[in-house]
Amino acid sequence: MPLVPDTEHIAWYTGDEVEAQKSLLRQTDATFLMQILQLSLKLGGPLHNVALAVQKICDQARQVVAGDIPLDPFTTELTSIWIGYDEEETAEFSANVRLIAGLNLMKDASVINPLALGDFCRAFADLATSVPAEKNAGLHAIGGLIKSLQNKQAFDTTTNRIRIKRRDILEQVPGVGITQWYLPSDDVLGTIDRLLGYYETGDISGTTTDGLAVLATLQTLNVYALGNPVAIKPKIATLVNNGLAFNSFAGMVIQMHHSLPECMMAINLMPRNLGGVGGAISQIYSPLLTNTFPADPGINAIYTSWQQARYTALGGDGARGENMRMLIVLQDIFQMPKMASASNEVALVMPFTFADMTNSPSVFGEAFYNKTVTELNTSNPGPAITLEKLSKPIFTLWFVIEFNPAINKQPYVSQSVQRGMTLPVGTPPDVANYNELVAPFLEQADYGRVKAAEVGVL
Repeated sequence: MPLVPDTEHIAWYTGDEVEAQKSLLRQTDATFLMQILQLSLKLGGPLHNVALAVQKICDQARQVVAGDIPLDPFTTELTSIWIGYDEEETAEFSANVRLIAGLNLMKDASVINPLALGDFCRAFADLATSVPAEKNAGLHAIGGLIKSLQNKQAFDTTTNRIRIKRRDILEQVPGVGITQWYLPSDDVLGTIDRLLGYYETGDISGTTTDGLAVLATLQTLNVYALGNPVAIKPKIATLVNNGLAFNSFAGMVIQMHHSLPECMMAINLMPRNLGGVGGAISQIYSPLLTNTFPADPGINAIYTSWQQARYTALGGDGARGENMRMLIVLQDIFQMPKMASASNEVALVMPFTFADMTNSPSVFGEAFYNKTVTELNTSNPGPAITLEKLSKPIFTLWFVIEFNPAINKQPYVSQSVQRGMTLPVGTPPDVANYNELVAPFLEQADYGRVKAAEVGVL
């Protein structure tokens, strides 16, 4: 059963009201992702043993950087993971050993810096993907598994993931995705961010799939020996299926290195079966918060509270019951061809129910991604695809009924569209419903650059 919109209770927003709704979305997400991270890592939490292993690896890295040889080094296939470190070397492997040496996740048995988990996972993944096979075949094999989790088309830097590094103008600006990267008009995840009311940050998140693989690798630890890819793959699937995969990207979303859609889509476009016993992935992570995570009661409790908080933040009254609310931006400053201004943005907040759509790729998986690709390949005037145009096929994908609610702020919405898109005065006229609003933007010229994602198995 598709998503079911409540078209009688849609709220329309223009100008500063749109930015206010975006801010509420981000703040709510950050609050509950931090709760998931803290719950997972604390004493008695489902990833506490992983936290202990992270701290031990950081401690060993400090020994290695200081010139000492650990008495019981962490190993893969009986080879120390520190083989190849050179204090004089600036190459990636040695640089990441030094990065790990600078981190502290815990003090004694207490987590003191939960955000360090993301930094560790990023550095350890880079360590594994940079080590040559002749120096450490086991760690090199883990690095190969890490690389294989990224969807080929979605991570193609010549078509779909075409982020551009910003110049380092102000050194004091934090080095996170929202300040480091610019996502051009035909970048796929940048477009998805815009539609769903998220600030574009670092593009589809390779750090998410990296972190997922690192967390799974640490779950295979036997004293100081790390497991091989065969042992790691079912751990990855379990992390995704029980909701603990939130920990692979929580810190990045909190710090605005990546948006929630950028992280979730990276997981959703991974191979859906990693092979072997227990390698099947069933969850599709949704930024609309339409999931259930029955396998881990702690995560599920926080997620349920997050759903209620999202519902309330976007204008819901009382207990949400079976209802959720979504923010959809129908016009933003990125699509405006001349005098771009947030004062001409248009959005709606829509109540909906999701019934059996918990794990549907149509909600936020391969089908959703490829529908966006199709629309980007038939672009339109202006510096970026109009969100009016993109919303129509997405709503058709989501809803079994035709979506055509009345517009209850007719002059404000029409005037915002006219001013933002520099159309002749009176174009569009004071539209009465959604279909009239989007009609001028639906048929546009061929463009054709980005690629549909192909989700397979390993």
